[in-house]
Amino acid sequence: TEKKLANSEPVGTQTAKIQQQITRHKALEEDIASHAPLTDQVAHIGQALLSLTSAVDQRMLADKLHSVQAQYSEVKDWCRRKAALLEQALSNARIFGEEEVEALNWLAEVQDKLSRVFVRDYKCEVLQKQHAEQLALNEEILSRKKNMEQAVKNGQALLKQTTGEEVLIIQEKLDSIKTRHAEITATSSKALKTLEQALQLATKFQSTHEELSGWLDTVEEELSSSERLSPVGEQIPQFQQRQKELKNEVMEHRLVLDTINEVSTALLELVPWRAREGLDRLVSEANTRYKSVSDIVAQRVEQIDAAIQRSQQYEQATDAELAWVVETKRKLMALGPIRLEQDQTTAQLQVQKAFSIDIIRHKDSIDELVKTEDEILGACGEEQKTILQEKTASLLQKYEEVSLQNSERYALLERAQVLVNQFWETHEELSPWLDEILSFITRLPPPAIDPEILKQQQDEMRQLREEVAEHKPHIDKLLKIGPQLSDLNPEESELVSSKYSTAEALYARIKDKVRQRAMALDEAVAQSTQNSEFHDKIEPMLEALEHLADRLRSPPSIPAEMDKIREQISENKNIGMELEKLQPSFEALKHRGEELISRSQG
Repeated sequence: TEKKLANSEPVGTQTAKIQQQITRHKALEEDIASHAPLTDQVAHIGQALLSLTSAVDQRMLADKLHSVQAQYSEVKDWCRRKAALLEQALSNARIFGEEEVEALNWLAEVQDKLSRVFVRDYKCEVLQKQHAEQLALNEEILSRKKNMEQAVKNGQALLKQTTGEEVLIIQEKLDSIKTRHAEITATSSKALKTLEQALQLATKFQSTHEELSGWLDTVEEELSSSERLSPVGEQIPQFQQRQKELKNEVMEHRLVLDTINEVSTALLELVPWRAREGLDRLVSEANTRYKSVSDIVAQRVEQIDAAIQRSQQYEQATDAELAWVVETKRKLMALGPIRLEQDQTTAQLQVQKAFSIDIIRHKDSIDELVKTEDEILGACGEEQKTILQEKTASLLQKYEEVSLQNSERYALLERAQVLVNQFWETHEELSPWLDEILSFITRLPPPAIDPEILKQQQDEMRQLREEVAEHKPHIDKLLKIGPQLSDLNPEESELVSSKYSTAEALYARIKDKVRQRAMALDEAVAQSTQNSEFHDKIEPMLEALEHLADRLRSPPSIPAEMDKIREQISENKNIGMELEKLQPSFEALKHRGEELISRSQG
């Protein structure tokens, strides 16, 4: 039907011809009207199918239904306008000649064409065809100006031959020829400008859309491919660099997308609503695809930046821990030997405890680094990965060395504190006792002669020997601990060794004095026994000597008788013989008495 309308012969200039054309056109109108029920049925069936098809098929089916309905409506409208042209031509043919009718028909046809001139689509090929057609029509309008002027002249000649009401009709028609030609000239120029503007916009839209679509196709494929195959090793830096390049490309193509949006907005104001859906779809799809690509690239760049930041933070943390390990090792080396005095050893142990707490705290930080190592290294290139692995390995090794060094020193300090406390506590307990006992022994009186006092001195000596024996473990402890402390700090060993050596010497001196005292007491006991024997022997001696002395102090008077004298001489000889007998015992007792006196005085 469209072909029939498009290929129909031009409107005739003679009444008979025009009437034939009207008859044929009415038949065409009836044929078009007869297809209205079929068109409605197609629309009804199509609407029913829309609810049964997929989203993609629904859109395609809706486009087809819309196209059928639009085509049928356009054919009906075209047929109506053609009928109006034929009726107008028949009316003009009854008044004017063929030239005037032909001019009026042409004006009507051109006006009809111009009334249907609008931007039909956003596609360049459609607009190029429209523009070419409009350019040809515009040239035809300009070229027909002389024909219009000739038709007006012919009409004016006809006026001179006409009377009555037809004069007014003819004059009105002639005036409309000039006016209508000027109008169609202006309308055609305006339509041509509109089409030129639309063609420029469409060309700009098509080129920018093709540019953006081509870039999106490439990038989408690249993103899809890189998503399937994760980069490894040296591919990682290249991948990261490429994502940053893509980010720059996304920013650059944002200008292209903005151009598409701006151009499409201007183009939408020119194209009919039927064509807007396709244009909207292209613009929406371009924006959606661009946003998707932009979001993916932005997300990847964010992940890359985050991974780089994490690796930098990891490296900084590792460097900080390495610096701490080195500094801690330096401080441990500078602590110096273990001191052998209680307060100093305790202070050193407290310092070492602080080191232990610090080392344990840093152990948590290092464990956290080791825990995240695989994740961090997985996002690094081989070169950076190697650097971080070496730093981590160095950190672990040095940390173990520092930890071991601290543990060993801490164990030594704990042992030293026990030994130092035991040594000095024992020394503080023993030293006053040694001085006191030595002083006490020095002030002891010599062994008594009196048996009772001597017995008391023996009891005191037994207690003293027991007390000395009780303090033997203290001396043994000093002698055992002292050398161990000297090994811990040879520089301060002289102080310790002097203490336990002095204590040992004093203790040995005390033991010797106790031993001598005991011997003296034992000897005194023996002498006491001898004294008893002396006294037992000297008493009879003294009595005998006293008796003899009494006999000698009171001699009888010398008698005159010879016998008496002889008796006295005999008595005197007896006394001399008794004295001679007593002489050895006397000498022995005298010697023993002198010894006793000498011992008691010594």
